[in-house]
Amino acid sequence: MVVEQSTDSGSSNPADDEEAGDPLFGSGIHLKAGWNRHAEKISQVSLLEVVRQLPRLIGECLRLSWRADSRAVLMVLVCQTATGIATAFGLLATNSVLLNLFAQGPSPTRVRAAIPSLVLVGLAAMGGAITSTLGKAASTRLRPKVTRRAYGELLRRSTTVELLTFEQSDFHDLLDSAQFGAGWAEYMVEQLAAVATAVAGMVGAISVLSVLNPWLVPLLVAASVPEGIGTMISTRRRNASRLKWLHRYRQMRRLSELMTETTPAEEIRQHDAGAFLNTHYALQADSYEAEQTRLARADVWTNLKSSAVSGATVLATYALLLWLFWHGQVPLATVGTAVLAIRLGTAQMDNMIQALTLSYEYGLYLNDWTEAIAIADAAQIPATGVVPSGPPATIEIRGMGFTYPNKETPALTGIDLDIKAGEIIALVGENGSGKSTLAKLITGLYTPTVGTVAWDGVSTADLARARISGYTALLAQNFPRWPFTLKANIEIGRHERDDEPELLSRAAILGGADDVAADLKEGINTLIANEFFGGVGLSGGQWQKVGLSRVFFRDAPMLILDEPTSSLDPRAELATFETVMELAAGRTVVLVTHRMHSVKRADRIVVLDHGRIIEQGTHVELMARRGHYHELFTMQAGAFGAGE
Repeated sequence: MVVEQSTDSGSSNPADDEEAGDPLFGSGIHLKAGWNRHAEKISQVSLLEVVRQLPRLIGECLRLSWRADSRAVLMVLVCQTATGIATAFGLLATNSVLLNLFAQGPSPTRVRAAIPSLVLVGLAAMGGAITSTLGKAASTRLRPKVTRRAYGELLRRSTTVELLTFEQSDFHDLLDSAQFGAGWAEYMVEQLAAVATAVAGMVGAISVLSVLNPWLVPLLVAASVPEGIGTMISTRRRNASRLKWLHRYRQMRRLSELMTETTPAEEIRQHDAGAFLNTHYALQADSYEAEQTRLARADVWTNLKSSAVSGATVLATYALLLWLFWHGQVPLATVGTAVLAIRLGTAQMDNMIQALTLSYEYGLYLNDWTEAIAIADAAQIPATGVVPSGPPATIEIRGMGFTYPNKETPALTGIDLDIKAGEIIALVGENGSGKSTLAKLITGLYTPTVGTVAWDGVSTADLARARISGYTALLAQNFPRWPFTLKANIEIGRHERDDEPELLSRAAILGGADDVAADLKEGINTLIANEFFGGVGLSGGQWQKVGLSRVFFRDAPMLILDEPTSSLDPRAELATFETVMELAAGRTVVLVTHRMHSVKRADRIVVLDHGRIIEQGTHVELMARRGHYHELFTMQAGAFGAGE
């Protein structure tokens, strides 16, 4: 994070205390999150950069807003334009009032002459108030629609983008930032409305001054520029301070979470770590407090300097205005109107720069939203292509290789494999051998880098892959633990069949979730998310049963089970594999596991090593060969005291 370097007395480099590394967080003390993706740009933004980038960012916001509610957009633009016209008209009417009041003649006569202009001033004020209110109402109506539209478009695409694209860290960082862009879209609309209001006011003031005396327009600019520069400096400092505050606050918040969460509570007490953590919390708090004090002092000096320059400029502007009056170039009434116009113009300039700066900040994240939408559109799982008429009778893999993006070493190389419908295939091997990657390629979640994976002779690259998932059921190693009820956690496996209680009951029994439900107060309707009131937490083994029940509820012809019993006790593990074998009749099962004893009943065991298939066969055949599988099985069996 880059923070504005101040040359004011008493300042110090805020990074000095970070160079040596934090004793707890090391050098990684800057949280990796969407909100600080543009921290450096925001903290160093200049007026020139804002002006250069804003047209494109505003265009993106307007296009999104137009799709959300075009009528509201038109209403905002019309009302803000009308407000500017009303402002200009009111100032001209004010000038007429002053001219009449300062004219020669008896006071009653001058007052009567000023009455029509006073009425116009009132009408202009009333009209401006009405149009401003209508514009704010339209903006208020538009803002939530824009956010809803932005989130909706992003989320729809994020759930259907290619898995390989979604898993890339660059895209995921972009997606994280894009969510802030979607959430802040309505605030950008608000700031653009404020910009429109300020521009309307400034145009009105400039119009009046140009009518009164063209020489007054440069005076308005001269009076406004120092205020604008001061506002920009102040905004930059506030952004830098806010980012620094977030940086420290997130560390403090993380420490406070660790001291108040249940997971580390046991060790904190057993190891007497509470005092240690509290001491470091105090150090972080002291550092944060010192940083805020430093920035506050720097802000005082900056504000004093900008206020002094601004005051001097305004004083010189008014002095020049009086000089013009003294030499008879402008009447006294025009001087009064010009003062009002200049005050209005400078205030609107200040408002405009603040709104433009915030629009720039929000626009950077909205730009990420636009980029994420474009990438997701280009990487959508194809819905077009060959639509299979049913589950594959044969899956043929020929010369297949796969390399992850930004990796030089292939994850899989030279894979040749046939899988027949109804077979139980076990993929075994050490960590990093490519088992899970191969499973994803078999089901079409990935497509090969080289070679082919074909369902009944049709390459998965040519299939309508968005429509083939109905034939598969997946239990991933890190399957989602949805913060829903137990019932919803099971039925999400085939959510369109949530009105089939018999299927639900059968799946719960097969996976073991019925035992989990029996221990819950509200049974299968219990919320299994202890972060919510009324919710409960489950153990790892209980969640494993819920995940298995979800797969059985899906009732698909092809099962992909990636470490399906990793959290189960031995008794439950054996029971689960017995259930899988019973259900496998007529189904294709691809089993990825490290538990060697659980694959003995597989029709075929495929052994992978460093991305290659080095052995395959039945358990008996592979044990007889005394190869890699024999080594792994014997090693694991020996560790548990259970020889072959």
